Amino acid sequence: MSSFDIEFAAVTDIGKIREKNEDNVLISSDLGLGVVADGMGGHSAGEIASNIAVSVLAETIRKVNNQQLKIPDNFLPKLDPVERKLLMAANLANAAIYSTAQSSDIYRMMGTTLTGVLFDKDCATAVHVGDSRLYLFRDNKIVQITTDHSLAMEHVRRGLLTRAEADHSKIQNVLTRAMGIKKNIEFDLLKFPVKVGDMLLLCSDGLYKGLRECDMAAMLAQGQQTPIVKLCKQLVRVSNENDGQDNISAVLIKILPAQKMSFKQRLRRFFSKA
Repeated sequence: MSSFDIEFAAVTDIGKIREKNEDNVLISSDLGLGVVADGMGGHSAGEIASNIAVSVLAETIRKVNNQQLKIPDNFLPKLDPVERKLLMAANLANAAIYSTAQSSDIYRMMGTTLTGVLFDKDCATAVHVGDSRLYLFRDNKIVQITTDHSLAMEHVRRGLLTRAEADHSKIQNVLTRAMGIKKNIEFDLLKFPVKVGDMLLLCSDGLYKGLRECDMAAMLAQGQQTPIVKLCKQLVRVSNENDGQDNISAVLIKILPAQKMSFKQRLRRFFSKA
């Protein structure tokens, strides 16, 4: 059992110029899951791809939890159970998008990013592909936990561009990895401890194109007593005002002290898990 409670909020906005919103977000307090996916491809294909990504990921985790689905014994046995569950769910989501993409010429180029985080005990486990991001806000500092799978960031890693140049580069939107493009893809899997007071921010690139990291940190620091939904809306609104050239999505997660439960609440929790 976790030694804290978790509060979730999610906001997605079409932005100023796009005709449709191809981002999808999902939060589930009962699963301890938050997900952002940023779809791509014409004819609504991006919207469909990102929807499949978040829905299959959550549904698979739910089925494993309810013992309706078993993780094969030979599936990455060296990883811990939470990592195996999250990675299997991501792989099944990718297979579903790839299969849909192959079924019709209209969907042939569909794909999506995926950044999801699953909580278990005192740890967060993240699965990630593409250029959506997961940030950790702790002690008034913000740190990007994920690595962008983009051509621009590949050039930064090789010393061909600075981080500032990459942010304004023409190749910024070229992904080196995404879901749905290939039958089997490589996801990044990251596990780290969380503690009371932490905030986690998952977002599509539309958010960080309109908000510098120092601005995100300032808003999160000032908004620590603000209701989490209001704070999440504020991040999206300010990014949209500053840029708004893309769809903008954010999932904000706050780690709170464990609530003291009454005897009735403890009984209810016990029997709901029995």
